[in-house]
Amino acid sequence: MKSTTGEAIKPKPARRGGRSEGILFGALIAAVALAPLPLGSSRPLPAALLALALGVLLVAWAACAGTGAARMAVSPAKIRAPLILFGLVALWILVQALPVLPAGWGDPIWGVAAEALGTPLRHTISVNPERTLSGLMRLLSYAAVFWLALQLAREPARARLALAAVALIGAAYAVYGIAVYTAGNEWILLYDKWAYKSALTSTFVNRNSFATFAGLCLVCAAASFVGSFSHLLAIDRPLRHRIVMVAETIFSSSLHFTAATLTLLLALVFTGSRAGVASSMAGLLVLMPALARRRRFGLRHATAIAAMVGIVIWLAFALGGGLLAERLSDADATAANWEARRTVYETTMEAIGTVPWTGTGYGTFREVFAAYRPESLDLRRYWDKAHNTYLETMLELGIPAALLLNLSILLLAAEALRGLWRRRRDRTAPAIGVAATVLVGLHAVVDFSLQIPAVALLYAFIMGVAVSQSWSQERRSEAGGG
Repeated sequence: MKSTTGEAIKPKPARRGGRSEGILFGALIAAVALAPLPLGSSRPLPAALLALALGVLLVAWAACAGTGAARMAVSPAKIRAPLILFGLVALWILVQALPVLPAGWGDPIWGVAAEALGTPLRHTISVNPERTLSGLMRLLSYAAVFWLALQLAREPARARLALAAVALIGAAYAVYGIAVYTAGNEWILLYDKWAYKSALTSTFVNRNSFATFAGLCLVCAAASFVGSFSHLLAIDRPLRHRIVMVAETIFSSSLHFTAATLTLLLALVFTGSRAGVASSMAGLLVLMPALARRRRFGLRHATAIAAMVGIVIWLAFALGGGLLAERLSDADATAANWEARRTVYETTMEAIGTVPWTGTGYGTFREVFAAYRPESLDLRRYWDKAHNTYLETMLELGIPAALLLNLSILLLAAEALRGLWRRRRDRTAPAIGVAATVLVGLHAVVDFSLQIPAVALLYAFIMGVAVSQSWSQERRSEAGGG
């Protein structure tokens, strides 16, 4: 081939590792898609199998990167601070579970147990080292998902595919949930439904956990939905022409995103989860201004986008808001539920005060709370979670390590937020990352959805894509190592 000046043009060589990365990327999306299937992977065996699969994927990526079949798309130096903080927390969890510190550092329960058994026991900080190591396994599996998404979703096209996949995966679980709900809501997969019999939970046991999962998928679907027509609002055409073009887009070429957004909203409302719906709406409220920043929209254009999203939200609430409205209007049940949670929060803070620096061992809330549980709590209710992830991690990790863990996540969200200003185009992924962090961060104040593997894994995947897209492609040499 020759240019207009007659000089030969050399074909651009294909980037090395494209095929290998594509296979790894497909396997990663498959893991994200399958994680919610076995009850949100909240049981030990599915959680272990998921961690094993992700560990194999991480090793495969490392092997490909070592042989040149894959590349280090984002240098670790770009996220040095959160990596160091997370590494320190992981190391501390390992220290909690192993008898590597003097006996005086160990939990007093080991001394009592040794006395009762008449046999010396190894002292550890954790009251249940096995559960602590299991918790570390899950935490490292989420880190693996983040790292793989960070490296494999650097290309804008692949990032768009990743976020579209999240929207469609969420819609598939929402469709299943709606089908079960409308058919009588009597089962979860092959099991008879034993909890939340009046609420949609899809393949999850807890309605709040599915609400968070659906909310994260909804953020991705809504971003794709708005992105499909937002550019049409600013073109130089008569208003009626633009309205026709928008309608044609959302009901033809982007019908799958329109349907996914409405389906996810409907399923979210059917959960009846007050906190889940509220935190999801907060995520959408953060997402819309962030998306509007992608283009130089005037007030009229921003208002039009808000109106379109508002119509979809209103339609979902009109179709399925009965259970949610009933729960919101039941003041007695709300007061009783809040009173119980307030008691749990106060009891958890009391327990934190006994071991503020070392914690009781990651993943040991159930064992520890049983020793502090007040008699005023209804014995018919089982409390294996604090229903506040921040308090629970402070009890389990100790205040310093819990703060480091939360700070590492906050720094990643801050990187995504900076990406909104740093990039001139393709800001959708960073915007979704910021909105997703607001969503899970708010919901973690009153519930434990981030402690469900399928939800935490999805959030880690979204943040990996968001952070990967926080640097412009023109500066790839600065962001990447290959």
